[in-house]
Amino acid sequence: MRLFLYDKFFEKFIELPRTIQNKVLDFQKKFRENSRSAAIHLEPIKSFIDQSLRTARIDDKYRAIIKVPETGDDYFLLWVDTHDEAMAWAQNKLITWNPNTQAVQIFSAPPVAPVPSTVIAGLKEPTLYSNLSDEQLLEIGVPSISLALVKNIRNLDDLDEIEKNLPVDAFENLFYLADGANIDNLIFEIEEGKVKSESIEDQVQSMNNQRSFVVVEDDLLADLINGELKKWQVFLHPSQRKLVEGSFKGPIKVTGGGGTGKTVAALHRLKFLTTKKTILSSRPVLFVTYTTALTANLGKLIEGMGISSSEFHLANIDALARELAAEAGIIVKGSRFLDFPNTKSSLELWDEVLEQTLCQFDAAFLHSEYQEVILYHAILTPEQYFNQSRIGRGKAITRKQRMEVWTVVEAYLLKKRDGNFLDRAELFNNLSIYYSTQEVKPFSHIIVDEIQDFSNVELRFIRSLVEEKNDDLFLTGDPYQRIYRRKINFSSAGINVRGTRSKRLRINYRTTEEIKRLAISTVKGYSYDNFEGESEKLDGYLSLFHGESPQYHLFSTKSEELAHIINFIKENINTGFTYSEIAVATRLKDALREIKSALHQNKLPYYDLTSQSGTIEGIHLSTFHSLKGLEFKVVVLADVNYRTAPLLPRSFTQFDPKQQEEHLLSERALIYVAITRAIQKVEITGTGTRAGIISMV
Repeated sequence: MRLFLYDKFFEKFIELPRTIQNKVLDFQKKFRENSRSAAIHLEPIKSFIDQSLRTARIDDKYRAIIKVPETGDDYFLLWVDTHDEAMAWAQNKLITWNPNTQAVQIFSAPPVAPVPSTVIAGLKEPTLYSNLSDEQLLEIGVPSISLALVKNIRNLDDLDEIEKNLPVDAFENLFYLADGANIDNLIFEIEEGKVKSESIEDQVQSMNNQRSFVVVEDDLLADLINGELKKWQVFLHPSQRKLVEGSFKGPIKVTGGGGTGKTVAALHRLKFLTTKKTILSSRPVLFVTYTTALTANLGKLIEGMGISSSEFHLANIDALARELAAEAGIIVKGSRFLDFPNTKSSLELWDEVLEQTLCQFDAAFLHSEYQEVILYHAILTPEQYFNQSRIGRGKAITRKQRMEVWTVVEAYLLKKRDGNFLDRAELFNNLSIYYSTQEVKPFSHIIVDEIQDFSNVELRFIRSLVEEKNDDLFLTGDPYQRIYRRKINFSSAGINVRGTRSKRLRINYRTTEEIKRLAISTVKGYSYDNFEGESEKLDGYLSLFHGESPQYHLFSTKSEELAHIINFIKENINTGFTYSEIAVATRLKDALREIKSALHQNKLPYYDLTSQSGTIEGIHLSTFHSLKGLEFKVVVLADVNYRTAPLLPRSFTQFDPKQQEEHLLSERALIYVAITRAIQKVEITGTGTRAGIISMV
């Protein structure tokens, strides 16, 4: 026999007392050894709507809910709770096998559907899905018993109201359709998640069913009890699993909104490739991201996945560049860097050059021209520069002016050579040239997380580190989280991901629908490049759970705002949240000082992420930027008003229109990032006038 574990059981199991968890562990072992043993106490309950459900005794107080098969030998462990709560959970549940999707579906029995008001009134007003046939609705997972209910849906509010009466996969697809998805594309995606076999035993192992059910193995629950296993390591949505286990003819790009499981897919892809590659290559898989903080967090997650450290190399992009440059002899003893963390800025060197060189352009212009045109395009000669397009650089300059710029560039290069300096972007370009000429590349495959943080100079470097072949690059990111003003275009960096090699994840696993809607409101209606010169789409971005609506409170004084934040934190602590599950973040680092002082005065523990000081079990304090890549159950965004959201530099009015637009887009993206760090609650506070880019929904 096989015992399948439901993902919601997994969540409930984690909440149980340790003693009960151990009893559940013993129970499932005995059940798998002999499911028909009298000692199991499988009991049918006449009051259950679904008569395939049974209760099983865990102890005098706790019961498990199990679906027994009509034929075959597959059982499904669905729920565990105290007796009364377990009975209440199962009372109105329907558990059915859907051959159209090859998935077990669980939902509350729908009420008898009323006759649509449009029919009673004799009107011909269409309902939301009136243009779809019964056959089409069945193909996207709607159970036949729910067809009448679905046909009465007039709008998204109606759909939300009957969410519990629909299987999760059917609800998803109905939401996508309401948001403009194509029915044929949805049916195609469902077909991709099915197995070809006619055997039900094989079909139960389809990708579509594995999103919610896995076969229980000896160590599964034991690892969960010991804290060695998390839900995301076991259950994957079909859209994720196709990416993780698929084979692609070249690079693949995976985008999606905050919380859609891009990093989870990247981590599972690492495990898949390291398992597969041992047969194909002795070289490690590279997993690279932008920041050191995110790299450290990824290291902890990978450690729990049982991947041998010899099979992969994890690094942030700067550390990787310096490491490989040293190995290749590109940097030598005495080399000095510009624009790396804690090093001299190249802008300072431009100021020094202009002290000795006459030029009509100032240091800021020359610095950005060198970075955004010359180094961005890896230009090495004046002829290349004279012929290079400068689209996006604002006001055009003549050929004569370009000649003047190049003269000053040569003076800058001489200054660097005399001081043994190397620009950060120049280092990446030199590495790209070097590794492009190497027949044997250092890595077998490359996975890049948070690709929106990178620029083309880094993308070319990454492209040079692995040969062009199937499954060479796996690139994940969210265009709406581009908080740094770096230009990125895959095609110009030699990476082709157009067409079927661009995928988008749509299910938000982190935040509530209410939080997601607020986050989306900050960027909706604005165009964010999808890394290929086109606009990224937001349609079909769905959260599958609900919670409290985010709140935005404005105060007359800072002391009133701080008092509100303290009270809000205390209320959440009193309702069961721990200090470390709460984050307070501000746009500016200086604004954290007053919050620290208020927490200290109220004897509330805190940990400052910006300085890595305090107690790690305390309330986490952060800037919006430092929140990136993290998540908390409760997030407070403080000091949010018209001055800080958006935050405009003093020189903003001197920016050309394109630069102003880019800055405002990055400010909106930063708010979007900060909001999507929250799992359950978002509280926004400020003083004075409301922020222009916060639009409560």
